[in-house]
Amino acid sequence: MQQRQALALLAVVLVVAIGLAAWLWPGCPRATSTAPAVELPASVDGWTPRGPTASYDPTTIFDYIDGHAEVYLAYGLRRCLTRRYGGPDGEADIVVDLFELASAADAFGVATYDREGSSVAIGRDALLRHGWLSFWQDAFFVSVLSERETGRSRAAVVAMGRDLANRLPSGGSVPAIVSALPAVGLDPRQVRFLRHSQILNTHLFVDDENLLGLGPSTSAALGRYARDGSQGYLLLVDYPSASLAGSAADAFGKRFALDPTEGIAQVTDRGWFAARARDARLAAVIDAGSQQLAATLLSEALDPRTGGKP
Repeated sequence: MQQRQALALLAVVLVVAIGLAAWLWPGCPRATSTAPAVELPASVDGWTPRGPTASYDPTTIFDYIDGHAEVYLAYGLRRCLTRRYGGPDGEADIVVDLFELASAADAFGVATYDREGSSVAIGRDALLRHGWLSFWQDAFFVSVLSERETGRSRAAVVAMGRDLANRLPSGGSVPAIVSALPAVGLDPRQVRFLRHSQILNTHLFVDDENLLGLGPSTSAALGRYARDGSQGYLLLVDYPSASLAGSAADAFGKRFALDPTEGIAQVTDRGWFAARARDARLAAVIDAGSQQLAATLLSEALDPRTGGKP
């Protein structure tokens, strides 16, 4: 059911790797939304509703997304509003999905799950692919999907997105930890914000276990780098306390046999790994192509004065 999948289709790997118990972490935001009601458009450019707006919560969302809802649940889904619009003159239907997440940071996180497409000036970080527009704004992630793209339906999808952006609260900013990623060599389309180990493993496999203790109380930013002919990943994680950050660094160090003094090691054919905690923040370098890149990223992540600015 393509019109019901949108971003969630990209979560198929999670369906295999994560079951119901994996996303119902203790403390995961489950409260009913207290945000003001948002009305989906009555009609746009000749596309009119085929029925009323449907609403789903964390318990019923699988009834709509057919078992592929883990990505939204991992970002604290509170509710999903959806409406189908019939097109004029034989045009295909357009489906609008409005997801309210636990926070603006979580809405940004959903948007970073897939960053393919052309940028469009709608809401925050809007991207337009073949028949699909997505963006985030405040604590909301918006998906507008045409079942068959034509010039007319593409224009209607964009118009529908603009209408929705005007209806939503205008707040929301990029999480501070994302801005803490060193800028030099960073691929902006490969930046991810996450709180769940299976979301991390979808983008970059680290370990079968939740080695770093990721959960609703943590915030993590993953970036991919290319410098001086080498590539690698940097993961930053903020914890509720320095002791939790230190424990995560110790667990990572033991798992990958990092040098206890330098916090760095070459891990078989995956490249160079490094990790160290400072206060309540952990920095971990994964799959670096050189020891120099691993050491430099680690240093810059924990002490911006060492460089990493454009």
